[in-house]
Amino acid sequence: MSPEIHLLDRDVAARIAAGEVIERPASVVREVIDNSIDAGASRISIVLEAGGLSEIRITDNGRGIKSDQIELAFHRHATSKITTSNDLRTIQTLGFRGEALPAIAAAAEVEIISCTTGQSVGVSAHFDGGELLDTAKVPTAEGTTLVVRNLFEHLPARKKFLGSASAEGRQITSLVSHYALAYPGIAFSFKNGRREIHTSGDGALRHAFSSVYGADDGENMLQISLQEGGVDVAGLAGPSSMNRANRSGISIFINGRWVQSPRLRFAVAEAYQSQLPRGRFPVVMLKLSIPSEEVDVNVHPAKAEVRLRDEREITSMVFRALQNALDSAPPSPFFLDRSKDMNVNPLLRERLTAEDGKNAVFSQLETKEGLPVQSNRISQRELLPWLRVIGQLATTYILTEGPDALYLLDQHAAHERVRYELLLKSTKSPSSQALFEPVVVNLPAEHLEILDEHKDNFKLLGFDIESFGGNACIVRALPPETGRLDTVTIIHNLFEKLSGEQRLSDPFDRVVASVACHSSVRAGKKLSMSEMERLIDDLHKTDFPRTCPHGRPTLMQIEIEKIERQFLRR
Repeated sequence: MSPEIHLLDRDVAARIAAGEVIERPASVVREVIDNSIDAGASRISIVLEAGGLSEIRITDNGRGIKSDQIELAFHRHATSKITTSNDLRTIQTLGFRGEALPAIAAAAEVEIISCTTGQSVGVSAHFDGGELLDTAKVPTAEGTTLVVRNLFEHLPARKKFLGSASAEGRQITSLVSHYALAYPGIAFSFKNGRREIHTSGDGALRHAFSSVYGADDGENMLQISLQEGGVDVAGLAGPSSMNRANRSGISIFINGRWVQSPRLRFAVAEAYQSQLPRGRFPVVMLKLSIPSEEVDVNVHPAKAEVRLRDEREITSMVFRALQNALDSAPPSPFFLDRSKDMNVNPLLRERLTAEDGKNAVFSQLETKEGLPVQSNRISQRELLPWLRVIGQLATTYILTEGPDALYLLDQHAAHERVRYELLLKSTKSPSSQALFEPVVVNLPAEHLEILDEHKDNFKLLGFDIESFGGNACIVRALPPETGRLDTVTIIHNLFEKLSGEQRLSDPFDRVVASVACHSSVRAGKKLSMSEMERLIDDLHKTDFPRTCPHGRPTLMQIEIEKIERQFLRR
C-alpha cells in the first residue's frame, strides 16, 4: 500500500531547509558576513571557539535591525533586500533570499544583539532550535552581534558529517581571507585560536593581500586591470615563482561575491600555462564587476556559483587581463637576499667581475657605502643572475657560477625556452628553407588529423607541408634549424611530439612548443665552452628564462652557504 502524501511539520521543514542552506560552520560565517556587508558595515569581527563547532561570534557596525523586526527577521523568506520577482533580475546585495537567519536558528542556539543607527538602546533575542525564547532591550553600540553555539545540536545526522575543529576552522579561515580580499575597504578582524587576520580597511587591495598572504607576497603581486563593454576585470596576479600545489590560491569574485567557476579558473591557469610546471597553480586574486542583469546569482543554495549570460567573453577577458599583467611587468635584475648580501664570498665576487672591472650585477646596485641595494620587488620577468660557465655535467647540465650560488642549467630546457621565443617572434616574417626535392611522408591516421588541424600554424613557422592523398603528405620546405635528421624523421618526430602534447591547450602554442622542443639541443650532447656561453647569453634575452614553454625549470641553484656547510666551513 502506497504511503499517503502529507505536508511536513513546520519544524521538520525548517530543519531540512536549514540543512540545505547551512552545511557547516563556514556556511554560518558566510551568511552572516553577507548580511553585515549588506548592512553597510565598515568593521567586521569574527571569533571562533573550537573552529566554530562550539561558538561563532560575529560583530559588525552596520545599520542594525529595528527592535520590532527582530522576530520577523528569523522567519523564512523574510528579507529587506527584494520585494518583487523583477528585483531578482538586478540583485545588488549578497544576501536576498531571507533564509540565512531562520536556517541558522533552526540548526543551533542563537543570540542576537542589534542596535540601529543613531540609537543607544538595542534589542537582544535568544533562539533555540528555531524557537524564540526571549527578547529584551539592552544598551549597546550601533550594529549587530550574532552568537551561534552548538551548531547542528538538534540535527545529529548533519553533525556527524562535520570535520574536526581544526578542519572546520581552516574552512572559515579561508572564507574570511577571501572576504578580506574582496572588500579591502572593510576592516576585518578574525581570531581562531592562534590564527589571526587583521586588515586595515583602508581600501588598498595590496594592503589587504599583504595582511592575508604576508608583506613580501603582497609587494610582489602584479596589478590586473582591463575594462571592456561595461565589464571591469581587476585584481592582483602573482609571479610564476609564487605558486601552489592546488587551485586554492586562485580567488575569483563577481560583483563582490566569492564564486567557484571552473571555466574562469581554467582561464587563469591558461594564462600561466608556459610558466608553471604541470601540477602547479598560480596565486591570483580577480575582482570582476559585471552589470547585474548579466549575472544570475540565484542558481545555488549556498550562493557559491553564478551563471553568466556571456561566459565565453568574460573568460576571454580574464585570460587577456592576466596576460596583459604578466607581459607588462618590467624585467628586474637578479637581487641577493637581504640575509645574504652582507656575506657574499669576496673571492667569488672578484671572480664574477667583468673585464672592465665592474660586475654585471653589482654595477647596477652599488650605493655610496659600496653595498648592493636590495629590492623587494621581483617581477614576473625575473632576469637571471650573471653566470660564469664552469663546464658540463653528464653532457646534460651546464655548470655555472653565480653571485651567491652554483647554478645547474638543463641545456635542453634552456634551449627550448630560447627556441620557443625566437619562433614566436619569427611568425611575423617566417623563413623557410626549400628542400632540393619535395619529400613524400606516409603518416598514421591520427597524425593526418594533426596536419589538418595545424596546417595554418605550420605555415606561420616556415613549414610547407600539405596532404598528398591517402595517408601521405608532401613536404616542400622546412624552417631553419629543424635539425640535421632527414625530412621523414623530422616530420614523424614532430607529429609524435604534437600528439602527446597536453600541457599547452592553445593549438598554436602547442605547435610552437613542439617545434622548439624538436629543434633544441638534446640531453647527452656534448657542448663546447663557447656553445654553453652562447646558450646562457641567449637565455638572458628571453622573457621567462627560468622555465621552458612547458613550465619545467631551466635551472636550479645550490647556495654557497650549503656547499660550505658540507665542507664544514660553517
